[in-house]
Amino acid sequence: MLVTAQFHPYLFAETMIHYWGEERAARAVPLREWLDAGLLVGGGSDLVAGPANPFWMLHFWITRNTRQRGVLGPEQRISREEALRVMTTNNAYITFDENIKGSIEPGKLADLLILSDDLLDVPEDRIKDIRPLVTIVDGEVVYQSDDSTIRIID
Repeated sequence: MLVTAQFHPYLFAETMIHYWGEERAARAVPLREWLDAGLLVGGGSDLVAGPANPFWMLHFWITRNTRQRGVLGPEQRISREEALRVMTTNNAYITFDENIKGSIEPGKLADLLILSDDLLDVPEDRIKDIRPLVTIVDGEVVYQSDDSTIRIID
């Protein structure tokens, strides 16, 4: 079974608690429970009311820390490695693209990001502040931040 997860509690914890109560809101997006049950979980957002920053998603799933309410449902935290799989290889599998994307391997599309920080060791409170410095799609640089000191040489 496949599940696609979102990060609504990060942005809307106050509203969720108000309408659902704290206990039900804390169980919103129970990634730990889904992964422990053996479900394949991918991540994304259908959010049209604001930015869908993937680093906010990763921060929420790893820490369960919300934007305004603090930690909500700490028992649903997942590891950094699990969160990375949710956003990469698992998403590729869910979209039937696992043979061409989702990981850096020979024969796959050369889609990758160079980030401002390493997701696996940046302090937890800074995960939400990670930003892309360079974006490469199918081997071509399609974005480079103005403040990036990285230069891609063909």
